[in-house]
Amino acid sequence: MLKKELTLLNVYAIATGTTLSAGFFLLPGIAFNEAGPAVVLSYLIAAIPLIPAMFSMAELATAMPRAGGAYYFLDRSMGPFIGTIGGMGTWLALVLKTAFALIGMGAYLRIFWPNVPVVTLAVILAVFFGIVNLFGARKTGALQVFMVFALLLILFIFIGEGLPQINSQNFDGFFEKGGVSIIS
Repeated sequence: MLKKELTLLNVYAIATGTTLSAGFFLLPGIAFNEAGPAVVLSYLIAAIPLIPAMFSMAELATAMPRAGGAYYFLDRSMGPFIGTIGGMGTWLALVLKTAFALIGMGAYLRIFWPNVPVVTLAVILAVFFGIVNLFGARKTGALQVFMVFALLLILFIFIGEGLPQINSQNFDGFFEKGGVSIIS
């Protein structure tokens, strides 16, 4: 059984940081480039299949409150082979998401260090976060709370500055990139 060292605030910060992180700051620009103003519709369409998945995970976590996530749920319901495939898939998704987030953070850090390559900054961040994790869940959770607080502060400033800029003319040519672009 895992020791429960994380507080509710730590868990909230980890979940919020994972949800927002680099994907929130990088993907909208890429998506807008593909879909134009219809990117709003793209995000709504993308959210639809997530709803049943979220309810399923919530139900499974309530029914089987143990560490292991997808691996444990699949192992218990379909056997160890399927559980292993699900666990490895989850691991691979986390590795790729982490790489994407590190590259994204490296790209943002280039604002301060323009002569340092993005990959170098990403590797430095990976080493830093790896070292932080060696100090245990409690210290990692505390750092996550600080980072998410900073992230939310930046986000609220961005929203505050952006709200007055909302203009219906920004949505002219809603499907200017074509209807198929909203699902690309």
